Amino acid sequence: MRTDLAALTWREPRIVALALLVIVAAGLSALISIGRQEDPTITNIFATVTTPYPGAEPARVEALVTTGIEDALRGIAEVAVIESTSATGISIVSVELADTVPDDRIEQVWSEIRDALADAALDFPAGVPEPSMDTDGAGAFGAIVALTAGQEGLPPALVARQAEALADVLRNVTGTRLVEVYGKAEEEITVTLDASRAAAVGLTAGEVAQAIRAADAKLRAGQISSARDALVVEVAGEIDSLTRLRDIVLREGEGGAALRLGDIARIDRGPRLPLDEAALQDGRPAVLVAAKLEDGLQVDVWAADIRDELAAFRAGLPRGFAADLVFDQSTYTGARLAEVGGNMALGVGLVVAVLLVTLGLRAAMIVAVILPLVSLASLATMNAIGLPIHQMSVTGMIVALSRSSPARTQTPRFIHRDRLHYKT
Repeated sequence: MRTDLAALTWREPRIVALALLVIVAAGLSALISIGRQEDPTITNIFATVTTPYPGAEPARVEALVTTGIEDALRGIAEVAVIESTSATGISIVSVELADTVPDDRIEQVWSEIRDALADAALDFPAGVPEPSMDTDGAGAFGAIVALTAGQEGLPPALVARQAEALADVLRNVTGTRLVEVYGKAEEEITVTLDASRAAAVGLTAGEVAQAIRAADAKLRAGQISSARDALVVEVAGEIDSLTRLRDIVLREGEGGAALRLGDIARIDRGPRLPLDEAALQDGRPAVLVAAKLEDGLQVDVWAADIRDELAAFRAGLPRGFAADLVFDQSTYTGARLAEVGGNMALGVGLVVAVLLVTLGLRAAMIVAVILPLVSLASLATMNAIGLPIHQMSVTGMIVALSRSSPARTQTPRFIHRDRLHYKT
């Protein structure tokens, strides 16, 4: 059978040439369009559910929060492993899905888990927020930008606002899957009572806090319904500035006199202390904006778009701010793939050199042509099945090519009429 096939290819050189051209064209086309990334895509089946319970001891966190979350997770058939930690003021539950869950169903399972957690949160004590689930732990960020204040004295909150603006810009870049902000300072408004003044007018901190809550109207006051219309009635006066906060009336007197919050308290806006997280760039406080790439895309093309958007954003930054690209995965990917490609070329060269010495010029030339053709055919196949180029796939190609031992290569020695004779 192999001899007949070899004879057919020898008789029909045009078919052989056409097949080779198709392989070369398909391989070169795949080399241009195939996805390129540093590491293989990892299917994430792990998640972490975090729920803060301020001021609660571990036993109370376990009984009132962690147990409810675990019961909700046990109702999801795809959940295989549940591990929990209840500490002072916080509940952390680790979730692992079963290995048999299909890839196209994983996102749906995460959605079902989020719905179950939302239902479980209805039974939490007052003051406990809805659980936060993180499912984006797998995979590396493709680009990280550090925003710093070049001048001393700039409020950290201003840097955080610029970081959020940059995050919105990066989310709009084609191919961006996820953008996270780290080291951002959360703002808060602090009301510091003057103890002597508050005591003089007979007000406690609890009464002042209740007055502030009552003044910040966020709920509707009622509804007016008629045969034709239904109108919602809301109370004006929502707290939207420090001035509005200072003008909150705590107590009214005779003749229109009023005691306001600003009369007995100092009101400041600043970063929440202590900081939840912090980031440093060259020893200076910074805010990091990190972006992830969609699976199967070309990281070098995406990184070029990121750099263009960053340059445009940097041009519009106010004086005193700096935005530096501290990590660019495309540079590492290009360097590693170039290194792997160089090693592959070196291996092919050594194989050809050995064959040239041991088996002669004809065998060396055949192998020198076959190995690149096989590589191009492999690239075309990888592109067809959606497998991108990364460290593991290229390494697998090299291992597969190295399995073709030169000693097993069959080379034609002479031709006699319609038969090809081989010497192995």
